[in-house]
Amino acid sequence: MKTAEVRTRVEPKLKKESNKIFKRLGLSESEGVRLLLKGLVIHQGIPFEFKIPNKETVAAMEEVEKGIYSKGYKDVDEMFEDILNEKDASNK
Repeated sequence: MKTAEVRTRVEPKLKKESNKIFKRLGLSESEGVRLLLKGLVIHQGIPFEFKIPNKETVAAMEEVEKGIYSKGYKDVDEMFEDILNEKDASNK
């Protein structure tokens, strides 16, 4: 596969801060830029939002990776019933 070089100038602080975020997302600077460029082409605009997950989300992802699930459902209907019941209980 042939590649072409992309060069851009940014403020040193922006480069440093963005690289910290790329690292936390598990991406190199080059991978992050490639994702942006591919997304721009596919969606003809900025198609995505990258955010660092909060503590609750990270804990849930770690549970899934370890095969630990706090809840299991036999089907989607049972899952939605549980979600709606939790929502109703929190509105009271």
